[in-house]
Amino acid sequence: MLIDLIKKMASHYATLKPAHMAGTFNLVIGNERFHVTMTREEVSAKPGEDESAFITLRMGEDTFDKVHNGTWTGLTAAGRENIRQSAPIDFSLPAGVALTPQLMQDIYHLGMHFFATEPPHTYNFGPDHTRKIHGGNATALAYGPGVRFAYYTISGDEQINESDSRDPMDQFISVIGGEGLALIEGREIELHRGIAVHIPPLATHVFRAKPGSQLELFWLAYGKGA
Repeated sequence: MLIDLIKKMASHYATLKPAHMAGTFNLVIGNERFHVTMTREEVSAKPGEDESAFITLRMGEDTFDKVHNGTWTGLTAAGRENIRQSAPIDFSLPAGVALTPQLMQDIYHLGMHFFATEPPHTYNFGPDHTRKIHGGNATALAYGPGVRFAYYTISGDEQINESDSRDPMDQFISVIGGEGLALIEGREIELHRGIAVHIPPLATHVFRAKPGSQLELFWLAYGKGA
């Protein structure tokens, strides 16, 4: 039964949950509903929704299967360019509850770690494990306070970011395959395996593949604003 698997996930999550995380969140998978309650000592799961939950996560059965079997990480399934977009794992907050930076960090932690059942956590990456996010195809690999790390592919007419895109944090890309171009503050840089590029805070930045090539890279954002 699905509740048994959710209970196993909850029991494992109790071993690595940040101490400050407490409260209840709802988990809707297809037509089945559960709620997970976190205290300092334990994490438990029960059938049915809880009206006092601080957040509700929703997904189809196919999405849950992809996250559980490692096709996607939880954050890959939840990734979106802005809060108004929908995603395979969607979420909603109760009326009057704001999406604070701390709550966003808690969502990151749930997405990366709740759906595992035992350590160590391993994550698959590669073209078959991505979703279209920010113009490229991404696998979210590590999101936490002051750091974001993901794998990306770009091919065809795909492009990461627009010409006026700026971010407040330091960023690095490290190319592991294919060929492409980066445009950083108007300067064009050839991208190929073995090159890494630093993007300073607030610098405009665009990445694209060369025609006929699939560009593969790791992306790292760190520091204030990440």
